[in-house]
Amino acid sequence: MSSQEGIRMTDVELDVQRYELRRGGEMVRLERLPMELLMLMASRHGQLVTRADIVRALWGTNTYRETDNSINTAIRKIRVALGEDPESPRYLMTVKGKGYRLDGIRLPDREAPTGSAPAVRVLVLPFENKTDDASLDGFCSAVADETSANIGILYPEQILVIARTTAACYRRSAKSISEIAHELTVDYVLEGALTREGARIRILAQLIRSFDQVQIWSRAHEPIAKGALDIQKEVGAALAQEVSPALAEQQQHRLARRLPVDPSAHDAYLRGRYYWTRRVHFDAGFAAHHGLSDEDFIRAHGYFETAVDLDPTYALGYVGLSNIFGSTATHGFYAPSQGYPKAREAALRALELDPNLPEAHQALAGVHYFYDWDWRRAEEEFLEALRLNPSHAETSRLYARLLTVVGREAEGRAQFELAERVDPLGFEGSRLLGLVQSGRYDDVIGEYIKAGHGNRSPLIYQLLAIAFEVRGQYEEAIEATIDALTRCNEFTRASTIRSVWDSGGYAKVLQWYLQDLMSRRQRSYTSPFLFAEIYARLGQQDEMFHWLGAALAEHSPRLCELRTNAWFHRYRSMGRFREVERRIGY
Repeated sequence: MSSQEGIRMTDVELDVQRYELRRGGEMVRLERLPMELLMLMASRHGQLVTRADIVRALWGTNTYRETDNSINTAIRKIRVALGEDPESPRYLMTVKGKGYRLDGIRLPDREAPTGSAPAVRVLVLPFENKTDDASLDGFCSAVADETSANIGILYPEQILVIARTTAACYRRSAKSISEIAHELTVDYVLEGALTREGARIRILAQLIRSFDQVQIWSRAHEPIAKGALDIQKEVGAALAQEVSPALAEQQQHRLARRLPVDPSAHDAYLRGRYYWTRRVHFDAGFAAHHGLSDEDFIRAHGYFETAVDLDPTYALGYVGLSNIFGSTATHGFYAPSQGYPKAREAALRALELDPNLPEAHQALAGVHYFYDWDWRRAEEEFLEALRLNPSHAETSRLYARLLTVVGREAEGRAQFELAERVDPLGFEGSRLLGLVQSGRYDDVIGEYIKAGHGNRSPLIYQLLAIAFEVRGQYEEAIEATIDALTRCNEFTRASTIRSVWDSGGYAKVLQWYLQDLMSRRQRSYTSPFLFAEIYARLGQQDEMFHWLGAALAEHSPRLCELRTNAWFHRYRSMGRFREVERRIGY
């Protein structure tokens, strides 16, 4: 079962993404733990779910907790919610001595059609500048980017827009619309171009239906100043009429986003976003431990500053600055006190300029999550961002991490999968990140082996290195680490690690990591949390707790995910460790 789908069992319907259970059309209230267990069983399609599976999925490695009574209680509550007689169950079957099985599952798309159609998937390709004026490249990007963003917030339940980062990979591509649509499984493709005839400039756009390559809408707009928002509105109207004619009347007031006063400000923002996205999607722990370059962050920062200099009222420019200030602290380049107050200030400025900007709510949510450790306020901002634009992959992936940290794993998996589905290239590895954070390392390794080698993102190999080490497959961990580093152009470090491994095995590699951290600490800021992690991996508890204390004192951002951090799993039953978690706010 895809997490995007619901399931039915006669008169019972479970909607995973909305976290809702209905029986006979009426909402049934179910507490978090029974709901998580029901979702887990539903995801197995009628296969046996052992009690060990349940403990691992719902509690991870927290074996010090009393789980038997909790499972029994959750099972009883599920039976009540399903309206079952325990002596003669219809759906929830007990397999004595083994576990449980959920029978009678039917997926909605295999039943009779219901009143709501699945969301259509739309890709807005980068607009092509067919003039001889390179200065108009920025305007082309702005029109395509804003068109994509506005379609994403028009009718979120009916239209799913593939993210700009994935669309950008097809700039000047020789592939046909049919090939692109097949690769990304999209229903519609919008392409556009800017042309000039003498002194007249036109924006041309056409919307193509993928399955039969039929052009269902096209327009030519001139002049530029009047054409940009017109294109966005008309594309939205055309899509709405394809999806549901009844929505066409409601669309005008939903276009709240705006282009900057100076189109070059948006061009600077897009360039900054490119470098920020390329760097921030690494695993922060792996990147910080290996001292990966901050060059992309520096470039992004410069472009975001240029954007707000050109247009001081451009909210997205402040979002970019907020992201940079927060992410550089999270990735270990600066102390949290140097980055996150600035990140908060920039996010609040963006919201002041545009209270309905989803990216601004996501930026503020990041501050609440990584720095304030305020799960409630962070979730409120994440949900508001997703309400405004459910197709925003960055929000989905970060919200998924919060959900996993607070123990709502099924919801977290749904958001991880949504992020990768909306932006399959820019957010490759999101599902594996979710599996690592859930402690499902065998699944990570299994999925990698099943998919085979290829040109995968650095994040895939960074996550594999973690999974292999936790599982004690040290040679494979070294190979994955070297693969990750070479894909980040860190060839010298990769070669050094190979030499250390060859000369002394994994214990020597870990010692070399520690010495490297100590050496770096003499030259520049180095997060105390990195020392806590390396001492945890070395099994040196006293040193680990010393550095955890230092990390708590400075509010190290990555402490918010201590509960899902692979290196600390074996210490979670210790009273000293639970006290650290209490101070974080779990």
